[in-house]
Formats: sequence, structure tokens, C-alpha cells
Amino acid sequence: MDAIAHAFLDPTVRGWYLIGCLALLLLPMMALAVWFHRGIRHSPGGRALMQRQRGARTWARGTLADAAYNAGDGASIMRDINAGRYGQHAKAMMTRVYWFTGAWVVVNAIAFGILIWADEINRVVD
Repeated sequence: MDAIAHAFLDPTVRGWYLIGCLALLLLPMMALAVWFHRGIRHSPGGRALMQRQRGARTWARGTLADAAYNAGDGASIMRDINAGRYGQHAKAMMTRVYWFTGAWVVVNAIAFGILIWADEINRVVD
């Protein structure tokens, strides 16, 4: 473990690690979005789901009331998906999205946690 902390003292190693972390933040979500949008259209329920989502009135003025409205609308859509209102194809795709996103959060927490840990180990106390 000390070797990892020591490696982060080198600005080149740290820079490449940060680039890797940035790629870890962006690339999986971009790939997930492409996969989801290509796949959801293959069923009538998926097309109906996308139509509802496009028709959802989104408020973006930045107030807490707008955020609460948007969260409530999103939760309503999620309940309908889990109830099977949009069919098994859409439900199965959303289940995969939930699992993938959860794993992505855990992997990001580990990757950035290593960086934070190394910073604490390498911090010079005066």
C-alpha cells in the first residue's frame, strides 16, 4: 500500500490516474446511454416510456420546488416501470441500468477513495 501512496507523489502518475478517473466518470455513462437509447425502442412499451419521458414537464429554474416536482415525476415513472406498465423489456432494461449504475458508483468511490487516501498519507504535516 505504501508503494501506491508513494507513486502518487510523482505528478505524472497522479495526472494519468486523474485522467483515468475522469474516463471512469464519463465513458461508462456515455456507453450506457447509447446502449439504453438503442435498446429501449425495440418494444412498444419502451417507445411509450420514451414518449412519456419526452412529454414530462421539466422545471429547471433552480428552486427546491422545481427539484421536488422533477423528483416526484421521475419517481412516478420509475414506479410505473417497476409495475410493468411499459412491458417486461423496459423493466428488464431498467433493472440492468440500476445494477450497472450502482456498480459504477462503487467503482468510482474506490478509485477516488484511493486518491484521497494517498493524499492523506502523503500530506506533509508542519
